[in-house]
Amino acid sequence: MRQINLKKMLTSLVLSSTLGSALIAAPSLVNGIALFVNGSPITLLELYSTAQEAKVTQDVAIDILINKKLHEDEIKKRNIDVNELEINEEIAALAKKNKATIEQVKAYVESNGGNFEAYKKEIKERLLKQKLYQSITQENLKNLDERELMDYYNANQAEFSIPQSIDVVKFYSKDAKSIENTIKNAGKTLQKGVAQENEVLQTVALNPQIVRDFTQAKIGGFTPIYPIDGQFVTFKVMAKNNPTLLPFENVKNVVIQKMVTQKEDYIIYEYFEKLRSNAKVNIVRLK
Repeated sequence: MRQINLKKMLTSLVLSSTLGSALIAAPSLVNGIALFVNGSPITLLELYSTAQEAKVTQDVAIDILINKKLHEDEIKKRNIDVNELEINEEIAALAKKNKATIEQVKAYVESNGGNFEAYKKEIKERLLKQKLYQSITQENLKNLDERELMDYYNANQAEFSIPQSIDVVKFYSKDAKSIENTIKNAGKTLQKGVAQENEVLQTVALNPQIVRDFTQAKIGGFTPIYPIDGQFVTFKVMAKNNPTLLPFENVKNVVIQKMVTQKEDYIIYEYFEKLRSNAKVNIVRLK
């Protein structure tokens, strides 16, 4: 189990546990209202704990909490939800990434003074944000002008071209780990049990999904590992020959997705700046 990565995942839980003790000494904060955001209250306790946890000034903490309320309002307005299955799947994916099990993650949380239910709540909040951002960016698909799409397509033709043939080095073995190690050392050292062959692949004869893998791979890069006839196979791309530009109508959806991905951060920022400028914020007391 890689504890360093898990520590990064759980930092906020440790901070929350520490703050819990500190706030016992400040019972007068519990019921006091600091401000209202669009009619929703933010307590002095929330303001104090946010400033302490993030190690920021009171003004910055106010900004953080206003932003949080705006997010919560949007999530509610759009009827966005995350169920228990989605939370568990996300934890399982994080555990796998860190070469751990869910049980090990839970044990690590609790052994470091955290609460696993609180950790799951943090995961849920993050997934809710992801869904919210996806919803906002999807809305912007309607606002993309056909001329914008065409300009992007013409300026990035290499992204929408398919080579007629591809020079590759094929690496294959019955041992998946050996193929993974081959990719890690860029094929410079042939692993035990791994064989290699030079090939020229005609893209017209390949599965469209595999063609995407080859065209997206950089020169000198590797494709994903494929299970083929009892072997694990990867291809190192050496050259892409005679690129052919695909018609705009055939790749229009891809152009849209690429443009939205490129502009996503700005779209989200701009959206919440507008919400913030229109929000009704009423300060009650800050002490």
